[in-house]
Amino acid sequence: MKLTGIVYKDDPRNALAYLTANRNPFAQVGTDRSGRTGIDFGVYGVPETYVIKGDGTIAYKLVGGISEASRPALMAAIAEAERP
Repeated sequence: MKLTGIVYKDDPRNALAYLTANRNPFAQVGTDRSGRTGIDFGVYGVPETYVIKGDGTIAYKLVGGISEASRPALMAAIAEAERP
């Protein structure tokens, strides 16, 4: 499993400074300055978390921050997406 973050319509320097100060969990961080990638994913509010299968399909979408209440469903979706 690899976590990838996307800086959505923000200056990447701001996001990277925040992540550096708060134990960055991401293996890589990309940028979406125009918002086009967000539109393609169906983003309508941040934060949002997506679980993407190896074939590129979206297996799970969580709107809002990750919390103790949302964590079990997210972890189950990750486990399911990792299955061959």
